[in-house]
Amino acid sequence: MRGRFENRNPIAQQIGFHFYYTTVKAKRILKLVVINAFTFLVLLAIVNWACGLYLKRSAKTKREELPNYSNDFAYAKKVFHDYNSVQHQYEPFVGWKTLPYKGETLTITSEGTRNVPLPEGAKNKTVHFFGGSTMWGEGSDDEHTIPALFAAKNPNFEIYNHGQLAYNSRQELDALISLYATGMKPDVVVFYDGVNDAAFLCPKEIKKLPAHRLVPMYRDKLYVGKSAIVKEIARKLFIENILAVIRRATYKPTPENTPYDCISNPAKAEQIAEMMMKNWEMANEIVTNRGGRFVAVLQPAAFVGKPKTDYLKLDEDLGKNFQAIYTLIKKKIAERNHPWIVDLSDRFDRDEHIYIDFCHVSPNGNAIIASELTRVVGNVNKMSDVAFSSVYP
Repeated sequence: MRGRFENRNPIAQQIGFHFYYTTVKAKRILKLVVINAFTFLVLLAIVNWACGLYLKRSAKTKREELPNYSNDFAYAKKVFHDYNSVQHQYEPFVGWKTLPYKGETLTITSEGTRNVPLPEGAKNKTVHFFGGSTMWGEGSDDEHTIPALFAAKNPNFEIYNHGQLAYNSRQELDALISLYATGMKPDVVVFYDGVNDAAFLCPKEIKKLPAHRLVPMYRDKLYVGKSAIVKEIARKLFIENILAVIRRATYKPTPENTPYDCISNPAKAEQIAEMMMKNWEMANEIVTNRGGRFVAVLQPAAFVGKPKTDYLKLDEDLGKNFQAIYTLIKKKIAERNHPWIVDLSDRFDRDEHIYIDFCHVSPNGNAIIASELTRVVGNVNKMSDVAFSSVYP
């Protein structure tokens, strides 16, 4: 190494030695920093993975293990395996729709709708069911969704299940418009709503209405470029589970840190309830102006009425905000007095294991709703506003 600098003058030689050893030292420091950073990230990823494992093992009872399914836990496990295998794709106007799927307990058609097994025989009327995951049938196989059980009770109807996971009433309205745009003319249309309008619009991050549950994700990921994808991957890989464990250990619900604002922001709550009513009213206009009949159903929820829920762990904060929305909706239903609106929010007030979380139910719950709806639309030829109001005064 000395030979590299021996023919230079002393000052140049000194500068050369200094530059060389500074460069070597910088490279060593940089190497050390890179190694330490890499080691830190690996350790962080391991800790994050361990936290994820902890969260999974300490999670509440799996839904397939709830007493609702005590007659066949193994089959319930298959039902939820199929449910967890469902994937989605972008769908114009409504946001998303399920991809085709074929499992042991679940079939999603090429149109992205859930299969409804129909009894044999001639069909003289069509009934189209719209809703979120409760209408879609989360927690049940194809034979025990609300539309499937309704079909079994009404073999003369051709039944369609347009329910999609997490849809609210506005998305159903858009889906209904698209249905008519394709040339279909339903005889009866049923909207089954309340839960997703309340649960997914009360979070604080929903600032502007109308909206749906994935608005924050779309805004954060879809419109900010590739950097958001990198940040999301890094978050999931290194810190997501760690932050979740920290939140679980330190979170104490207060009015200030609740993730919902339908109680603290009554104007927002009023807007949510009014928009749902207007969505129903617009749907009714669209259907009846085209010769069909429309039924809007306020669906049950574990936070409403007095259902059996002592075996579930429910979100108290969500429950309070949820009740605020339902109180407003019920008030508006009474004020409007539309004969085509049915309030079934208390139909699970019985000593029976029906709910598998705050809104989804096991097949016995779907059977109750299918029976109730059969009373309303079971004989559409004889249906009238007078008869309709007499069934549900």
